[in-house]
Amino acid sequence: MGNRGSKSEFKLVENSNLMLNSVKEQRVDDSWGGNILPPLRCTLADFERKYQVKILSNLINYTSLFSQHKAKKVNTFQVRNYSNLPSTLNLNPWYISGFTDGEGCFMLTIIKDKKYKLGWRIVCRFVISLHKKDLNILNGFKNFFGVGIVSFMGENAVQYRVESLKDLAIIINHFDKYPLLTKKQADYTIFKSAHSLIRNKSHLTNKGILELVALKAVINRGLSKDLGVAFPDIIPALRPEVLLPKVVDPFWLVGFTDAEGCFSIDLFKSSTSKLGEATKLTFMLTQSDRDKDLMSSLIEYLGCGYMTSVNRGTIDFKVTKFSSIRDTIIPFFEKYPLQTSKNSNFLSFSEVAKLMDNKAHLTEKGLDQIRIIKNKINTD
Repeated sequence: MGNRGSKSEFKLVENSNLMLNSVKEQRVDDSWGGNILPPLRCTLADFERKYQVKILSNLINYTSLFSQHKAKKVNTFQVRNYSNLPSTLNLNPWYISGFTDGEGCFMLTIIKDKKYKLGWRIVCRFVISLHKKDLNILNGFKNFFGVGIVSFMGENAVQYRVESLKDLAIIINHFDKYPLLTKKQADYTIFKSAHSLIRNKSHLTNKGILELVALKAVINRGLSKDLGVAFPDIIPALRPEVLLPKVVDPFWLVGFTDAEGCFSIDLFKSSTSKLGEATKLTFMLTQSDRDKDLMSSLIEYLGCGYMTSVNRGTIDFKVTKFSSIRDTIIPFFEKYPLQTSKNSNFLSFSEVAKLMDNKAHLTEKGLDQIRIIKNKINTD
C-alpha cells in the first residue's frame, strides 16, 4: 500500500499521450494502475457492473487511435470524445469531493522525451475513470468545473481528464475549499506543489526537475524503473500529514458511496429458518486500512454500523442490522439520492427491505420475489 493514495486504474504508455483504461469494479487497493493492475473486488454487493449501455451512434471528435492485441490479432478502436455532451446532473461541491475521494487520481507524470531541452516531459493530470454506463457522471464533473474533456477509452471505459495548467488551477481551487477526507488528501497536496513548480517554470531547470522527481517518489506508485535509474540519489519528499478526517456533509457521503459503496442482497441456508433459507441485507463501504479513522467516523455520523478488517489491506464499514438499514440507511439515500447507475441497485435493495419489513421473506412467495430481484440485479 505504502504511499499510493490516488486511485485510478490505467496505464500510462511511455512516450505517448495515450492512456489505456481498465474497467473498474470495486478496488481493494487505492493506488493507480501503473504497469501492474491491482486486484479487483467483484462481488454481488457491487452487482457485477455488467450493464448494457447504448453508445451514441454519431461519432464526436475522434481524438486518437489505439491498438489492442487479442487472440494474436490487432483490433483498432476509435476513441470518442464526448466532452461537449450536456449533462442533466447538478452536482453538489461536496459530492464532487466525496466521489473524488473514491475514484479520483492526482497524477504527476515524468517521462523521457528528447523533444524537451532537459530530456524530460513533465505533466500534471486530474483523472477519473469509470465504466461507460456512468458516462453521465463524468459529464456532470465537466459541467461542474467547466474544464477538461470526457473521452471513451476503449469499448467499456470513459475518462474525465484535466491537464492544462490553467484548468488545473480551477480543480485546485475547488479542493482547497472542499477538502478531501481520505489519505488521498496527501496526494492532492503533493500534486498541488508539483503544479506550482511547473506553473513557475521550475521544470525547465535541473533543480526544478529534481524537486519534481522527489515529489513523484511519494505519489501514485512512486518512481518508475527509468526514473529510478536516471535519478538514483534522489531523496523523496516528505509525505504531508493528513488531518484527522471527519464527515462534514451528507453530499460528501453520497459521492463517496457512489464511488465505493455496495448494497448487497444475500440469500443463504439457515437452520433456524422454517424455509431453510434466510435473507440478509448489507450496506458496505470499502477503503484502504490507512483510512481507518475516516471509516470509524462513519459510525458516529450515521449512528450505526461497524468495521471489519480484510486481509488484503482494506477495511470495511458495514451496516447489517435490519432496523438500521430500514430506519437510517434507506431514508438517508432517499433524501440524498445517488447519482450513478448504483442508484438502481439501491432501489432494488430498498424493495427487498420493504418485503422483509412486511415479513414476506418468511414465505415461499416472498423468497421467490427476493430471488427474482437479486437475479435481475446481476443481469442488468
